[in-house]
Amino acid sequence: MGMVPYPPDLDLSKQSVQQASAQREGESATFKCGIWDREVFYTDPSEPTTLFELFEQSVVRHPTRALFLRRAIVPPSPKALPTEINYSRTLIPTTYENIQFRRSAIGSALLTLERDGRLRSNHPSANITGASPPEITHPGVPHFGNANKAKHGARRGWAVGVWSKNREEWQVVDLACQAYGLVGVSLYETLGPDVAKFITNHCPLSIIFASANHLPSLLKIAPECPSLKIIVSMDPLAPAEHNLLSQWAASLNLELLSMEDLEKWGASEGVKCEPGPVRGVAGELELDRERIVTISYTSGTTGDPKGVVLTNKNLTYAVRSNCLGVNEEIANGQEWRYISYLPLSHMCRFLEVLVIHGDGTICFTTGDVTKLLEDAQIIQPKFMAGVPRVWNRIHAAVKTQMDAGGLKGALLRKAVEAKRANWRETGSVTHPVYDALVFRKIRNLLGGQLVYMSSGAAPLTADVHEMLKICFGCEAIQGVGRLTELTLRPLRSIGKDIKAVGTVGYIQPCNDLKLVDVADMGYTSKDRPNPRGELCLKGLNITPGYLHNPKATAETIDKDGWFHTGDIGEVDSEGRVKIIDRLKNVVKLSQGEYVALEKLESLYALDPLFASLLVHGDSTRSSLVALGVLDPIHAANLVSSVLGKHVRPEDLVALNELAQDKRVRKAVLKKLAKVARQNKLNGFEMIKGIHLTLDPFPEDVITPTFKIKRNVAAKRFSKEIEVAYAESEAPEQPGDGAGSDAQAKI
Repeated sequence: MGMVPYPPDLDLSKQSVQQASAQREGESATFKCGIWDREVFYTDPSEPTTLFELFEQSVVRHPTRALFLRRAIVPPSPKALPTEINYSRTLIPTTYENIQFRRSAIGSALLTLERDGRLRSNHPSANITGASPPEITHPGVPHFGNANKAKHGARRGWAVGVWSKNREEWQVVDLACQAYGLVGVSLYETLGPDVAKFITNHCPLSIIFASANHLPSLLKIAPECPSLKIIVSMDPLAPAEHNLLSQWAASLNLELLSMEDLEKWGASEGVKCEPGPVRGVAGELELDRERIVTISYTSGTTGDPKGVVLTNKNLTYAVRSNCLGVNEEIANGQEWRYISYLPLSHMCRFLEVLVIHGDGTICFTTGDVTKLLEDAQIIQPKFMAGVPRVWNRIHAAVKTQMDAGGLKGALLRKAVEAKRANWRETGSVTHPVYDALVFRKIRNLLGGQLVYMSSGAAPLTADVHEMLKICFGCEAIQGVGRLTELTLRPLRSIGKDIKAVGTVGYIQPCNDLKLVDVADMGYTSKDRPNPRGELCLKGLNITPGYLHNPKATAETIDKDGWFHTGDIGEVDSEGRVKIIDRLKNVVKLSQGEYVALEKLESLYALDPLFASLLVHGDSTRSSLVALGVLDPIHAANLVSSVLGKHVRPEDLVALNELAQDKRVRKAVLKKLAKVARQNKLNGFEMIKGIHLTLDPFPEDVITPTFKIKRNVAAKRFSKEIEVAYAESEAPEQPGDGAGSDAQAKI
């Protein structure tokens, strides 16, 4: 089946429908998908039932098509810095069948390492009882068992770590784990050695594949990671560097191997073995369908990351479900490109499995976010996924141009209004004149070939969602995908549905949905016109729980198997779901009012003045303050208009100093107050104090999916928060604030 467009007789009035089951007090009815027949979806014999089957089917369909494209590296000049990497505009392909061969070589090598005892830890502090490396298990999930050595004489079910940026070797290792009964575990590229150490010990990991830049960090933490036995370099190393690192590893009782050598060894006689479940052994296929295939660690916004257990069935059905209802231009079996820049350490990697199932090509960027536009213009993707922070910046840039004076600003405003009116009336996102005259340049920023854009991680505002459609003239959808536990999106919108803007759409065929009352916040299933409450989900794509953490599992998944998302949603009469609030990021102010911080950030941070914005509140205070990271260009304009001092956007030192002027903060608070009035926010939802800076939030405050860790930020910026509160609570002096002009006139 692969990628499937929507049916021609699609009924937008029945996107999600109520089921006939009894409705409990304090809950809404249970909803299911109204577009696709669930039974056909479950039982279609042509569709894969495991990730291994999915990949094998794709290779059979087009073995010589490029699975991966990457930019070529230009050989360094003699004068180049050692860390400087330059990329050419040439794209290097790797075919499906080539990756299939490499996958099998790595998988065979991994099983042989286990069979030969090279991954066994005897260190007393490893706390490993029984076989080593230990099989990763979870209550209620079938597993191989230590006695199962049916495949190549090796035990399966143990974990393999990967620590690198997005690259084809990353996927080779993951595909090997899927095909050889192992558990893939990703370590975040940006979160540093402390998180790597936590995951290595928590899982635990006996072998980690890492890019060369992470090898020294791994060797430094190795003495505190007793389960770790082998480190594999994903990059070739110069002889002197290899010798030095090998000696360091040997001194720690570790082996340092190269991925290139491991692949050669895995393809040799006596080592190589067939991928997939063992043929002729009863129960192998059934076990492979149900087994744990990955542990995906959360990005740790509220403390240590949690290991989300995900099974082969979870991921295979999530991918299949997300392949239903896609743009016809990427559902025709022809080659098309997806740009890979979102971190593979998160659930974004299963968007790439979706691309494989849909006959596409995965194109890796340089990994440098400052080169993302350059990468996109070279890759020219047809499909691009993103998170609100990416789309909000594009929206802010367009709004800035619209607000500019002169002919260009006027033309852009007229073009946007014309396309918006046409879209709202007809559902069309194209315009015969303005697309060529105005929007071609905006489309070309991302390569000019996009036909399908998707957003996840958090809801988009309606304005941003609509602007993406208008500017790029393509199908732009959003869905719920903020949680690792939900794998790919269990909810998604329909591109041509005019009323879907600002919603996350209908329920996927593999899911059920209900809303549970949150009376304290004023949301109930009896609300009119639509039922409201906490969004709860069931389905084949949802995690069975957290690794080694029964307490967190019980707090999130109730006794009836419903996963509680922490999102507050409502379901409209046509079956669309809208996220209207957030339970977990709600703070109760001292006067008893509840405030949804994330919702406010989605409104306030749309101002292009901000590169990032964090709204802060706590139960001991009656108001909110914010930490704002300013965009240099807009900050320079603001300082010039408020203080009458010209400063260049490149002069960050001077800008940072001038941003501390109280008059600048007052001007920013006025802008935020205007946003609050426009969005009809309550008085207690207004920001009363603010700290401004040109310095980006440090890496330990930002997750790989660009979320802000509130608890870490609150501690790190505690002094700045206190100063903002003190200033907001101080009596207003003559000449300060919004009333100063009136006082002067009086």
